[in-house]
Amino acid sequence: MFDSKKYFLQARKEFIETPLKELGFKKYKSAFVARLTTDNVFQFIDFQKSAYGGEEFTVNIGIRPLFCPNNEYLTLLPGNRLSAVAAYKNDWWNYSTLATGQESFRQLYQLLSEHALPFFDATKSSDAIVKAYEKNIFGRNKFGNKIAWGTAGWENFDFGHIYLKSNNHKKAIQQFEKCYNYFKDDKNEVCSNVAKECLKIIDIIHSDKNNIDEYLNKTIGKSKDNLQLQLW
Repeated sequence: MFDSKKYFLQARKEFIETPLKELGFKKYKSAFVARLTTDNVFQFIDFQKSAYGGEEFTVNIGIRPLFCPNNEYLTLLPGNRLSAVAAYKNDWWNYSTLATGQESFRQLYQLLSEHALPFFDATKSSDAIVKAYEKNIFGRNKFGNKIAWGTAGWENFDFGHIYLKSNNHKKAIQQFEKCYNYFKDDKNEVCSNVAKECLKIIDIIHSDKNNIDEYLNKTIGKSKDNLQLQLW
C-alpha cells in the first residue's frame, strides 16, 4: 500500500534537499529547507501541508536577516507564496499517489530553480537586499509585486536594521522614525515597545560605530539563539 506520508519525506529529500545541498541548503526543523549566508541572511523554503487534511501542500519562500530581531518562530516576510513569485496557476501540490507525487515534486523543483533561487541569490547580504528592495526611476524594484517585503510598521523596523547593517545610517534612521510614528500611539504592548526600541536604536546610531557594531552583533546572536541556528 502506498504510504503518502512516508513518500512526502522521501520525495522532498530526493527532489529538493539533495539537489539543493550543493548550494548550501539543508533540512531545518520539520517543514523547512534552508541555508544561512555568510552575511547572516537566513533563506528558507517552507513546505506547508494543508490544514484541512488530505495529501496536499503548498510552498512559501522567505528570508530573515539575523541582524533584524527574530523570535522563536520564522516570519515568512520578506517573501511570498512560491506560486505568487512564479506567477504559477497552481497553489497546491498533490502527493496522494506515486505518479502525482513525482509530478508535483518535479514541477516544484523547476519552479524553485527558476524563481526562488534567483530571489535567494539576490538577497544574500544587507547590501544585496537593499539593492533588490529599492525602486528605480520607474517606481519598480527588482521583483515588482512578487515579493512582499513586510507589513505596515514592521517593514520599516526590518529595513531600519537592514540599512544599518549596510552602513547607511541616514536611511536607517528614516526607517526607524517611520516605524516609531506608526506604532507610537498603538495600544498593543508589543507595538508600543517596538516604538520605544526605535528611539533607543536611533540613539545608538548617533553615538559611535562601536556601539552600532555591538548592537548588531547582539541582535545576530539573539536571532541565532531564538531560531536555533548557533550550530549552522
